[in-house]
Amino acid sequence: MVMEKLFVNAKKPKGRMGRMMASGMNGGAHERLARWGMTHFEVRGDVLDIGCGGGGNISRMLPMDGVTSVKGLDYSEVSVAKSKEVNAAAIADGRCEIVQGDVRDMPFLDCSFDTVTAFETVYFWPEIGETFKQVYRVVRPGGLFAVTNESDGEDKSAAKYQRMIDGMNLYTPERLKELMEAAGFTGIEIYRYEEKPWITVVGRRG
Repeated sequence: MVMEKLFVNAKKPKGRMGRMMASGMNGGAHERLARWGMTHFEVRGDVLDIGCGGGGNISRMLPMDGVTSVKGLDYSEVSVAKSKEVNAAAIADGRCEIVQGDVRDMPFLDCSFDTVTAFETVYFWPEIGETFKQVYRVVRPGGLFAVTNESDGEDKSAAKYQRMIDGMNLYTPERLKELMEAAGFTGIEIYRYEEKPWITVVGRRG
């Protein structure tokens, strides 16, 4: 029962369970998945991590060569607080900013970022076709949008969580490619992990 409540809290972490979830996002299988995903695209310039969770991926991207700044966006107050805690030094240095907001109405100017990432979060994006268009809006020409999921949309364990979590939707990499193309991205590449149903899909703005 506790684990079920924890997974349900994944959509928008809140309260004590949410704090546990946000902290758990920064290590274990989540970290391994993120590191694997990042081997398939270049993280550079000004970066936006959407659905930044506990801020672990932001802390991994900040020291990378060629990264100028990293912003995080999450609509969970708990996740924003944890991300700020984890990245406090970079925030104080002016290289990082964590913003609470909705992916459907991101508070960023057009063409603001060279790299936009979304780790284990698009499952919960409402009106996903429109949100991908919002992402396209904030990516600079020549920039990229990378989605990394632990589910390829067909594995049985993820299907179980989909039944438990209201508003959760699974996507195959082919469907993500279609959504990216409809938003305007081109040169889309799909990567699959051999031993797990992990996927990374990368699109670019021409």
